[in-house]
Amino acid sequence: MSADDPFRWRKAPDTPVPASGGPPPPSPDHADAPRLYGDGVRRDVPGLYARLRALGPVAPVLLERDVPAWFVSGVRELRQVMGRPEWFSRDHRRWNLWDRVGADHPVLEHVLCAPVPFGEDGGDRADAVGDALAAVDGTDLRDLAVRVCLERIDAFAAAGSADLVADYARHVPARVFARLCAPGDDPSPFADLVAAADPGPGAVPARRRLHARLTELLLDRRRLPRADPLSLLAARRTPADPGEPALDLLLALVHGQATTGDWIAGALRLALAGDGPAAALAAGRTTVPGFLEETLWRDTPARNTAGRWAVQDCDLGGRRIRRGDLLVLGLAAAGRDAPRTARERPRVFFGHGERGCPHPAPGVAAAIAAAAVETALEHLPDLRAVPSGPDRGPSPWAGGPDRLPVAFTPRPR
Repeated sequence: MSADDPFRWRKAPDTPVPASGGPPPPSPDHADAPRLYGDGVRRDVPGLYARLRALGPVAPVLLERDVPAWFVSGVRELRQVMGRPEWFSRDHRRWNLWDRVGADHPVLEHVLCAPVPFGEDGGDRADAVGDALAAVDGTDLRDLAVRVCLERIDAFAAAGSADLVADYARHVPARVFARLCAPGDDPSPFADLVAAADPGPGAVPARRRLHARLTELLLDRRRLPRADPLSLLAARRTPADPGEPALDLLLALVHGQATTGDWIAGALRLALAGDGPAAALAAGRTTVPGFLEETLWRDTPARNTAGRWAVQDCDLGGRRIRRGDLLVLGLAAAGRDAPRTARERPRVFFGHGERGCPHPAPGVAAAIAAAAVETALEHLPDLRAVPSGPDRGPSPWAGGPDRLPVAFTPRPR
């Protein structure tokens, strides 16, 4: 990860710089532990989950270059980890392997870019982002999302074919977020959201440009407040450096863009599959929100998340966890066994407790996803998938398809 990546600015001044890229010391707990990386894992992610679940609700696992961690897939244990920040912190400065992991270590891509950027003192920062999102009117949000979806469909409707990931699912959240954050302003810089949420080489410069633009907008809202989420954030977060709240918002937008886009893509793939859930949706036996929830259970966008550290030695799921140990939240693996209730869905997929996903964010994502699915199925009624081989390179980290080629009757502009 480049030193110019705004995500790296999260590192506190007193955090030691990782000194060595060499392997950590041998750990008896992690001898012969399953690896969460490599070609074999990518080819058989379900098999990996089965092996980990067989080891118990908390299992030893090895990340890139055999860095040890704990994989938490039990629903009860996930609740404990996500709901007790005094026991399991988001602050990566607590990691007991900082002096063993090199600054260029690939595991830092997961550790430093966890979905929520707030560490030990991040309650107010998370609340500020949440309050800004909460101010968005639900009806206005849906109307905006539908307009954006129609604009995207109009862009490819005459061709009679499209990739619903590249041409639709990834663009809809970015354009909605752009117009929510900067109504009346030039939304073009927010096109960087698509690149910023992608793991490719364009992510770092896109994040840098987007962070600069958000900083400018927050400064502008401090001078001339408006009735928009950015003005609320500017009023709540007033540090001398506006780059800090801009970074908070950047991380929320980037991860919201990635997960919402994957959710839309996964739901559209399921709708085109023609199996039970798709038939139930077509026959009116389920609603679009219910269909979206089924998508989460089948292939949650964020399959696993690295980003909790033990505050002290403790027991979890029959394992002895040491102070500073890294825990990986096995969201997809846990979803296979979690009770399918409205109570469990946010606990499993959106986080749980005061350091979970900022409260309004799941509702915002669901509203955008519902509008995207409904609009595509309504305005392209003969939509059909075009067989083209695997739609995603298997990954233990991200769900949803990478591509979804479709055909339909061309429609004049």
